[in-house]
Amino acid sequence: MQRFKWTHHRFTRVTFAAFAVLGVVVGGASAAQSKPKPTAKPRAAKLDIMLMQPSATAVKSGDNQFEVMVKGADGKPIEKADVSVLFVMPPMGAMAEMRNEVKLKPAGGGKYTGSGNVMMAGKWNVTISVKQNGKETGQKKLTLTAK
Repeated sequence: MQRFKWTHHRFTRVTFAAFAVLGVVVGGASAAQSKPKPTAKPRAAKLDIMLMQPSATAVKSGDNQFEVMVKGADGKPIEKADVSVLFVMPPMGAMAEMRNEVKLKPAGGGKYTGSGNVMMAGKWNVTISVKQNGKETGQKKLTLTAK
């Protein structure tokens, strides 16, 4: 079996070819890295969403009166919005998940009111959603315990 002899000329050609391939790969990677990143979409100003009634300690199983206040980041009341309160109790044991959504009506001055049923005593995950022109513009999540 004949051994392959490395000559200076062959070594140089092989080394140059290897670096040429690496240069293309590295060059391609650095070109991909130097692409400008897309700019993030500007975030909408946060809404201030407050559950005014019932208080966190006054929620009861059965009918409740709800009042939610919605203000913009500038502190001004938000009018003409669709506001709803969603109650969700996660499944426990053999009991399936329970949920009830209460749609509130505008009462002026950024207030939204309505009545709804909290189906049973216990801990509820509550999401207050605010939509304007069919798009959700704000949301507040909290936990309430009905007695």
